[in-house]
Amino acid sequence: MKQCLILLFAASTAFAQPIKLDMNVFAVRRTAFFAKLDTNAVAIFPCMPEFPRNLDVEFQYRQESNFYYLSGFEEQESFLIFNPTHPKFTFVMGVRKRDPVRESWTGIRAGTEGAVATFRADTAYLSDDFEKAVYASLRGKSKIYYGFGVNPEYDKKIQSMFVDRRSGANYEIIDPAPVVNAMRLIKDDGDWKMGLQRSIDISVDAHVAAYKAVEPKKYERQIQAVFEYVYRNEGSPRDGYPCIIGSGPNATILHYNENARQMNDGEMLLMDCAAEYGYYSADITRTIPVNGKFSENQRAIYQLVLDAQNAAMKIVRPGLPYRDMTVAIDSVLGNGLLALGFIKEKKDFRMYSFHGYGHWIGLEVHDVGGYTANGGSIKLAEGMVFTIEPGVYVRPDVYEKMKQQGYTEDEIAKIRSTVDKYMNIGVRIEDDIVVTKDGYKNLSEGAPREIKAIEAMMKQKSGL
Repeated sequence: MKQCLILLFAASTAFAQPIKLDMNVFAVRRTAFFAKLDTNAVAIFPCMPEFPRNLDVEFQYRQESNFYYLSGFEEQESFLIFNPTHPKFTFVMGVRKRDPVRESWTGIRAGTEGAVATFRADTAYLSDDFEKAVYASLRGKSKIYYGFGVNPEYDKKIQSMFVDRRSGANYEIIDPAPVVNAMRLIKDDGDWKMGLQRSIDISVDAHVAAYKAVEPKKYERQIQAVFEYVYRNEGSPRDGYPCIIGSGPNATILHYNENARQMNDGEMLLMDCAAEYGYYSADITRTIPVNGKFSENQRAIYQLVLDAQNAAMKIVRPGLPYRDMTVAIDSVLGNGLLALGFIKEKKDFRMYSFHGYGHWIGLEVHDVGGYTANGGSIKLAEGMVFTIEPGVYVRPDVYEKMKQQGYTEDEIAKIRSTVDKYMNIGVRIEDDIVVTKDGYKNLSEGAPREIKAIEAMMKQKSGL
């Protein structure tokens, strides 16, 4: 037993290793970004500001995603300037001054030397020299790529330098986000190397651990603790988003995250939880029976949602219009709910399923990138990564929705005799999908989705 514990500890220590930055990945991204810029422009990216939590405590700091995507730099009070045509200084950084006193409180700073030596800037300024660095980069230029809304302090400086003054009249200011967003939409080797798959793998491990920990009389927050323990133990510095652990009626609230309710025998538990690793976030949802065994009614709703997800998943391939997945899910849910007696017409299924069925994932859990192009649905391409997440939620307010849809009292009464038996069952199943050359891969398939597999895994109690 002692030997097994030692091996387990060694394995968990290896899992817990933080991401090791590969500066070549960021250099390749900058080169690709430079190629998309106008030759008579510079691009300026401000860092994300710190946000106070209370008094002298700040919320955990996370760098702005595009800033990180192009530099790998995580410190606050910083900026980036890109000048692709400059003969010497194409990549300029602004960073905090080294300060032994402050560093003894909050950690080592890269400083200007580290910006050049580690992060491969051609030159570096101190953060306070923002105006000086910008003006030095603007000679011979007429356009500035800058996105307002990230950092109010830098917004004020750009406003003062180029909008409020006459000197700014000759500079066109353009948001660089659409350029970077298009790059981020297609995942390449760098994305996988820097943590995307690892964030999903950690999240899968956490869901598996939760399966084994769930049982009646535990509180939702105790299951949240299982997720967060696995995240930190396997190297994730933070959640991809706040955990959603909804039991019973809470499973029908889409973004419920109080996680304070005691779970009861005979209820369903919806767990929408995922980790962040290397700034990449997974997004996985599983719905399981609290007592480890699906009832007949729970099974009916769950299988319907699973069939809808599978219908969308199996058609994924390069060239498929993104909207076709929605059409496939709509058809399965509409037919299924009609067959169960939940609605009088197929089109009314939205009373029980009222959210979108997926989104891009990457450096954001709801990642950047459009869903339409040239007036129509965007077409899937190799390297796109997104979720497929149909859901059905049986809530007491469905009868009010029926009234609004013109259902008669007699029609509602007839439907109520069926639907009341399923009341407060909420099911969502969400997986992370990548488009491959010939089809797709389910990146989160390690967390069981099939009813028998879920029930079998829940028998393996962990004792957590």
